[in-house]
Amino acid sequence: MADTVKNRRWMPIILGLSLAINLAVVAAVGGAAWRHSGDARSGLPRASKSGALYMKALPRESRRAIREQMRSGPRPDRSTDQMLAALRSEPFDPEAAVRVLELQRDAGLQRQHAATAGWLAEVTAMNAQERAAYADRIEEMAKRGKERGKDRNRNDD
Repeated sequence: MADTVKNRRWMPIILGLSLAINLAVVAAVGGAAWRHSGDARSGLPRASKSGALYMKALPRESRRAIREQMRSGPRPDRSTDQMLAALRSEPFDPEAAVRVLELQRDAGLQRQHAATAGWLAEVTAMNAQERAAYADRIEEMAKRGKERGKDRNRNDD
């Protein structure tokens, strides 16, 4: 009976560590994919399935302005030190790790809201012709992304 209680105490620790490691791997892979997503042949960024497509289709100057606007806002808290402290604490406190993850999530949402506001300001400032050309770029990038997906699927067979 005592062994069962000891085994159950380790379960939240193991689950918390597993969650932290999984999130770190997802963040690393996502960051690497985002950073290396350019298409060298056309000079245009590769389109993704997410809202990043809308940002990538903007002119370079507009993207730069949005990045500057995001940088001028409040800087997100660097909570890596807090996570390291939570991971190294004995006994491990899963709630502390969750609090750090929630802070990181909230900082990400703030960056996403800033990017959305910047994007909307850029699109709102476009005239009808510029918006139509922008829509054409989005459509072209989305088509290229779908075609690449079909080519990859054929090569996998």
